Amino acid sequence: MKFQLPQFIETEVKLVGPFTLRQFLWLGGGGALIFVLFLTLPILWSVMIAIPIGAVSIALAFVKVGGVPLVTYAAYMLSYFLNPKKYVYKQGEDGQDILQQINQK
Repeated sequence: MKFQLPQFIETEVKLVGPFTLRQFLWLGGGGALIFVLFLTLPILWSVMIAIPIGAVSIALAFVKVGGVPLVTYAAYMLSYFLNPKKYVYKQGEDGQDILQQINQK
């Protein structure tokens, strides 16, 4: 019996035109936020706020750093800054393990 194996496991399926669902949601969310800005604020303020929002939504949708999406890097950054950092030194049984390692070199 022969079975078909999937060939491109790491590529996401293009659901909305040339965009994946995740890309489409980032772009749609940014576009909706910009649309609401233009409805509620004066033109000058809305343009000044819309440019960074558009840049961030485009970056979150398309930028990959080392093959990892920018959203994942942002989650790593938040995790790093919000979690406590604590270094615990575990000394050897007799306390002389580091000195022995230095003297052996």
